[in-house]
Amino acid sequence: MNRCLRCFGWAVVAAFFFANGCGSPTSTGSLQPGTEVRLIGEQGTFGKIQTAEGEVGYVPLGLLKQRNTAKVSDAVHSHTLVREVDLQEAVPADATPPSPRKRSEIDREQHTLNALFIGEETAKEVIAPGNVHYFVVDEETGDRCWRSIECIHPDCPGEKKHGRPYYVFFLVAERPNEEEPPIECDACRKFRDVDSETPLEKTEWSRYVRPYELPETLRRRGELDAERRRFVEQLRKIYAN
Repeated sequence: MNRCLRCFGWAVVAAFFFANGCGSPTSTGSLQPGTEVRLIGEQGTFGKIQTAEGEVGYVPLGLLKQRNTAKVSDAVHSHTLVREVDLQEAVPADATPPSPRKRSEIDREQHTLNALFIGEETAKEVIAPGNVHYFVVDEETGDRCWRSIECIHPDCPGEKKHGRPYYVFFLVAERPNEEEPPIECDACRKFRDVDSETPLEKTEWSRYVRPYELPETLRRRGELDAERRRFVEQLRKIYAN
């Protein structure tokens, strides 16, 4: 793992995080993008991690990406880092965001944010990059795992699992790339009179379903949007001079 201990250049480290009080950063070094780590705790917006070398410290939760659980692996890591970051000895009392990357890098990361997939036969849930249109294959079971959907109808009878506020399910495309299945909640069909519904009523029902978003993905998408705005603002300042 590429690690570079920083004893000098505090101005660079300060661009990431400062602790209140003496004003000195508590960084023990930098971790590179793709570094595999194990998340062992959370404190506010920071995650406590352990590296493969056994070092323990804190990094922003938004920079931790859940590993692809559709792939068979004997690795003990739970997450990877999405960009370079300093490993902190303690949670900073105050933090400033890192300088924005190029727009292409931001867009590339957003395109591969994680999604939840559910096994067609096993109902097993796996997490994998969401830049697929239909499904991923779980290497452990060989099962096709389809993109998850949630129903936000207030009276949806679907079972809510894992503390989620809405019913989460999946739909199977029998002929991928040829015919899209209607995006409807299977649980809500139990109290609908589908045969007598007008096209407008069917459209109204479709508005209650949407792709399910992992908390990790929602958080990171917001951070990427903010980073993109900082990039645009940086460009404006450059062209204004």
